Amino acid sequence: MNRILILSNNDKLTAGISADIREWGYNLFSLERKKWEPKSISEERPDLILFDITENKENNIEICQEIKTDKKLQRLELSLILMINEENCASLLNYKKYDDFIIIPYRRAELKTRIGRLLKQKDKIAGQQAIIIGNLAIYPSRYEVCVSGLPIELTYKEYELLKYLATRRGRAFSRESLLNTIWGYDYYGGTRTVDVHIRRIRAKVGDEYIKTVRGVGYMFKG
Repeated sequence: MNRILILSNNDKLTAGISADIREWGYNLFSLERKKWEPKSISEERPDLILFDITENKENNIEICQEIKTDKKLQRLELSLILMINEENCASLLNYKKYDDFIIIPYRRAELKTRIGRLLKQKDKIAGQQAIIIGNLAIYPSRYEVCVSGLPIELTYKEYELLKYLATRRGRAFSRESLLNTIWGYDYYGGTRTVDVHIRRIRAKVGDEYIKTVRGVGYMFKG
């Protein structure tokens, strides 16, 4: 289910949009104003943000810029719709990198269409780049892994290790080779690091995907 984040201080607007969004089958959530920053947003992993720029105008431009340029948020490839009233349409010229806008009070059919178009566009891109193996799906465009359709929380190194093996199915790699590739030649940890990460990956995605090759290392089952 697509996740939509609304950033607004207008409780009445938020309540109305929430009812519509949920009726259309999306998962909508909001954040407190003090948490409107890239770290808090990225932790929620939204697919799309509805940003109400009719209030708190003093830093709306900065917030918009941070949303579209933060590296963690870029990995999510999220879309951004600005919500604005007719009186302040001219202010859109000061904003960059947003994907669409809608004037409030909004028309339900228009908002539904704009949201659907952006999410469909994102899903199409993600689908083209996805690595699907059985019940396991890896989405490199947004650094996401799902098992049976449910997202799995992996650390960055766990994700990189899993993706590396999954894109080279049927090939066995030594622990030393994996350590040098994923962690780099200047990493001072031992090959035990690889074993620990493989164990954690198996605990999260299942142990049927990565095979231990005795005397060599690991391989993703082909």
